Amino acid sequence: MVGVIPASFMRPWFGALAWVWISIMNPHKLTYGFMYSAPLAQLIALAVIAGLFFRRDHRSFPIAAPMVWMILFTLWMCITYPFSLVDTSANREQLEKVLKIMLMNAVVLIPLHTRRHVDFLIGAMVLSIGFYGVKGGLFAIATGGSYHVRGPESTFIGPNNEIGLAIVMTIPLWYYFALRAKATWLRLAVWLAIFLSAVGAIATHSRGALLAIVAMAGVLFLRSQQRSRLILPLLLTGAFIIAFMPDKWFDRMETIRDHKSDASAMGRINAWILAWNVARSHFFGGGFTLETQELFERYSPSFEFVAVAHSLYFQVLGHHGFVGLFLFLGMCWATLRTCWWIHANSTAPEDKQLARMAEVSFVGFGVGGAFLSLAYFDGPYYLMVALVILRYKVLGGAKVGLPQSKGLPSLGADAAAARAEPTLTAAQEDPVAARRR
Repeated sequence: MVGVIPASFMRPWFGALAWVWISIMNPHKLTYGFMYSAPLAQLIALAVIAGLFFRRDHRSFPIAAPMVWMILFTLWMCITYPFSLVDTSANREQLEKVLKIMLMNAVVLIPLHTRRHVDFLIGAMVLSIGFYGVKGGLFAIATGGSYHVRGPESTFIGPNNEIGLAIVMTIPLWYYFALRAKATWLRLAVWLAIFLSAVGAIATHSRGALLAIVAMAGVLFLRSQQRSRLILPLLLTGAFIIAFMPDKWFDRMETIRDHKSDASAMGRINAWILAWNVARSHFFGGGFTLETQELFERYSPSFEFVAVAHSLYFQVLGHHGFVGLFLFLGMCWATLRTCWWIHANSTAPEDKQLARMAEVSFVGFGVGGAFLSLAYFDGPYYLMVALVILRYKVLGGAKVGLPQSKGLPSLGADAAAARAEPTLTAAQEDPVAARRR
């Protein structure tokens, strides 16, 4: 950190990547002593913002549809906060945490503006979560899958369910880097990371992660242009999991089909009903803290089991009402449209691959998130930022409809503007040389 903080000031794009690393991986939560609770993310954020202010080597903020939806969603959260049903320190802390995440999503977008920056941003996210996926896979193999894989404590991805979904999200992005890798050893290393991440996600014993990985594998197979490469790895991974995981894992997964006999599943449904009733009764929702005995007695059919929403959709609905859910879904839809636009308009194979794998990643997040409270997790937002950079800064997405020469890739907004300017022919530039020719 002694080297990262000044480097973040001198090179804000480097600081943006460092922020992503710290905010997602939370490496300081793997230490002891004063570093465990050190405000590392805040120090890097201050260095990046100061670097953007004092240095002029950054680009403008693109007015992109996903970012507009994100800003509207953030403003709505600020509006709904004074109407919270429970005024606690946890409620205020959650608002502050979410506002920091949304602010830095916008800040990260400013200094990153090249195609390499996009890969660096995706790589920072993948490696930050992939660390726990690879480590979790190795841990599961060493212990026979008998224990739950968990993430860093006191973070969004600390519990087993949340880290499971986060790991699942990274698998398509790992595959993107496997397609890009040219060296054989690097490609094999990425495939090994994919396998270990899949094992690690399954070893979280999370039913939501299992549903997410099944849905994501199906979409990955359908969306990939190189399906033949996926058949054998998918079959081997599935066979390994079936042969390796202990009986108690299968007993837990069996409750997906018979959810009425599972107290945890019924508790989630009870929390969903509470969120629905709160949103119907209060236009602005109930705030970030709904897990109280008083609210469950008032708005849920059963108050014996007080629990969080365990669904990002019902989480947003209960916290910020129907308007908040509409803005959140609008942001997700705009992000998916960005994926489709990149795939349809870019001529670069790597852009098409990234668009497809990002789409698959969002499918995994959307399916698994239906059973997990991860509406404010940083990972999907940084993936959204990477797609916005690629479309609006690299490919010139703000200039949709500009005529393109066949086979000529779009080179960005600056290049698009240059193409729109009148140009001189060779004869106009040098008439004498033209006559000689």
